[in-house]
Amino acid sequence: MMDICTARDERIKIIKSLLSYEKVIISLRVNYPGPLKINQETLTVANVIHEEIKQTFNVNNFRYFESFEGPIYLYEISSNDPLDIKKRVIAIEDNHPLGRLVDIDVYYNTIKSISRRTLNLSPRKCFLCENEAFRCIVEKNHSAEEVIKYFNDKVQKFLNIPLDLMEFAIQAMLYEVSLEPSFGKVSPSTSGAHQDMDYHLFLDSISVISKYMLKFAQLGFQSKSINEMYDASVEIGKACEEAMFKKTKGVNTQKGLIFVLGLLIMSSAKVIYCGKDFSEIFTYVEMLGKQKFKELENLNRDNLTKGEQVYKQYNIGGVRFEASLGFPLIQEALKIIDLQDRTSFVKTFIYLMSKCDDTTIISRRGLDSLNYVKQVMSRLYLEELDFYKIQQVSEDFIHKGINPGGSCDLLCGTIFLKLVKNYIDNINK
Repeated sequence: MMDICTARDERIKIIKSLLSYEKVIISLRVNYPGPLKINQETLTVANVIHEEIKQTFNVNNFRYFESFEGPIYLYEISSNDPLDIKKRVIAIEDNHPLGRLVDIDVYYNTIKSISRRTLNLSPRKCFLCENEAFRCIVEKNHSAEEVIKYFNDKVQKFLNIPLDLMEFAIQAMLYEVSLEPSFGKVSPSTSGAHQDMDYHLFLDSISVISKYMLKFAQLGFQSKSINEMYDASVEIGKACEEAMFKKTKGVNTQKGLIFVLGLLIMSSAKVIYCGKDFSEIFTYVEMLGKQKFKELENLNRDNLTKGEQVYKQYNIGGVRFEASLGFPLIQEALKIIDLQDRTSFVKTFIYLMSKCDDTTIISRRGLDSLNYVKQVMSRLYLEELDFYKIQQVSEDFIHKGINPGGSCDLLCGTIFLKLVKNYIDNINK
């Protein structure tokens, strides 16, 4: 105990030496309950929150050291508004997935830190119950083993989040390709309107795409702003496309889906990392999507993709335009789909096909075919689900060579986000 007290006194001495006019000092330390406070978990927490602080504030200088208190960061920030600084560090403590595991104290002109009570906020609560943390520490309401387990589990769950998002992406891709009736897409029982691919080729494609979904998740799961990630995301997307084409021997199975899921996974990872509301995913998507859509507005090359050709001829931006708006169709589709009701997947797919300006249909069968599909599916969506009639429509689309690739991508994105929504709800609980 004396060692920890001595370490605290030394930290306060350093803070006192740093204090000066119009300078705020931030102290970051990890709330690890065990005696050995320098370990892999505490170092992970300290480094993650360190990056968040650097991203949040204009840090003039910082220093790092280790003591019996654990890993310590001290930051110097030019400011004469310490209360604003305090509000912002409280936001990190309260909202970041690892925020509960750290104390971020703010000092200004005195070695007495600014408390939450100064802002009329309640003290922080215990890891394991609703009591004040300080009260539980003094009264020893929980065993050290219990608190350490909570701490370590929290860190492990945080490290697993990109893997969990990859899992949801794989799940969504498998659900989408397995959905029947096909309405012209590939499914287990039919190649739909395709001559060059089947269900097993899609499984091959999914197997190689999956690891790049993890890369998108890892990219989004950090303190950098979402716009700063754009160039790196483009490179991951290109590498993923190359791997897909290599696996499928040149067949374009899911190029559009790489774009859609890449955006959604990055944005989901960023929202979870920052502890923001689920709806903020669409804000991030819109920011990234606008950058991608600008490419359509500046086409000046000959080897255009099918989607780019459609945009140049018809001024229809398809899924790229949807992304630039924050995927409004997916936002509506989320109100329809129910992961526990497989018939809702069909209903959702019908809805998306009734609304989506699907450039895959246009590039293969023309604008009239897209209008035909939207009219048929709009009527079908308003009716009670009649699977005999639905099957007839599906066979008609296959016969006409209609491939709803854009709607497939949006369906996959909808399933993915439904899984993410449930995941975020569980995190918040």
